[in-house]
Amino acid sequence: MTLDSGRLIRLRRPPVFNTVPDRWIPESVDLDRVDDAWRSLCAENPKYHDGEVLHVLGVVRNGHGGATVHLAPSSYRFLAVRARGIDTGIRPLGVKGLCLLRGDSKSAGRFLAGLRSDRSGSYPGCWEFLPGGGVPPEADGAVRPELVFARELREECGLDAADEPVPMAILRDDEVGTWEVVYRTTVDRVPTSTPGWEHDRVDAVRPRELPDPASAAAAMLVPLANAIVEASPDR
Repeated sequence: MTLDSGRLIRLRRPPVFNTVPDRWIPESVDLDRVDDAWRSLCAENPKYHDGEVLHVLGVVRNGHGGATVHLAPSSYRFLAVRARGIDTGIRPLGVKGLCLLRGDSKSAGRFLAGLRSDRSGSYPGCWEFLPGGGVPPEADGAVRPELVFARELREECGLDAADEPVPMAILRDDEVGTWEVVYRTTVDRVPTSTPGWEHDRVDAVRPRELPDPASAAAAMLVPLANAIVEASPDR
């Protein structure tokens, strides 16, 4: 990880989300070029889906350890074409998990981690903390990243959180061009298999023992994960 891979804003209270109604469409790129690149990606990997995303217009600290995230609706294709060398300027909102395994002394200080599949759109072949995923608007238009976190934990690990997830930070990942709300929670076990196609392997690892290669986002989260372990009554 390089020093300019991103930024981590630690939180002492939940973030606030403000969504504007106008759809965000990039103005600095040729949209025909974007469409051609998108069709090429879909031809290579039919699992690509052009769903709704929330573009982060900006993140502002709002005092007392909080932050306000300003958002606009947009489309996933504008992010996906980064794989073709096209940076449209979109920065979607996502979630990332730091799921501490609770149990006996052998489990102490270990977090869920996964090895991303070579077919993954971002960080193929890299290890990352689980779960993670993009945050679309809910059916009523609300922004509920905590619901997305719960869904992603079930889809990627087949698990439910053992306690209420707590937002710990907002991470800007410049490698893939996203902002992620980072949640801490605990889980009771390590899944015996990978329910989805995005990961080839799931394991529980201590932060400083995260296997190589690790994603830039995972590397940025190691100090926060260590702080969570230090504060855990089970350590």
